[in-house]
Amino acid sequence: MKEVESLVRKYVKNAEMMQLATVSGDQPWCCTLHFVCDENLNFYWISKPEARHSKEILDNKKIAVAITVRLDDLNIVGIQVEGDAELVENEDEIKAAIQLYTDKFNRGEEWYGDFIAGNNEHKLYCIKPRMFVLFDSVNFPDDERREWKP
Repeated sequence: MKEVESLVRKYVKNAEMMQLATVSGDQPWCCTLHFVCDENLNFYWISKPEARHSKEILDNKKIAVAITVRLDDLNIVGIQVEGDAELVENEDEIKAAIQLYTDKFNRGEEWYGDFIAGNNEHKLYCIKPRMFVLFDSVNFPDDERREWKP
């Protein structure tokens, strides 16, 4: 499983966007978001609290994520994640995650300072993964699907 973990870490570090699936009642919803991951593979993104997915997470923290890593004529590499999402309210966690976000997306120190000061209409959200599914026809051509639980 170490090989799967290494590939997942490499792929999510280099990926910039994910598709996040939430649900309200019996109605699913999917949206595309920029994200960062910390060393524990917690996924962070920023969204407005009034966004549909932000509201749905408050009522049901169970989510799913899909990340396309590679898609061409003969090869597919993607990651699916099952986990729990929440609004981040811990100041230290916010500072660390927003620094990752600032660095990855070249937002600049002014943007970082404004976010930390609460001068941004967006809030920080986090996913704590319970399971990763790596579908990788490049590294595992005979059995592409690999599960890994951190």
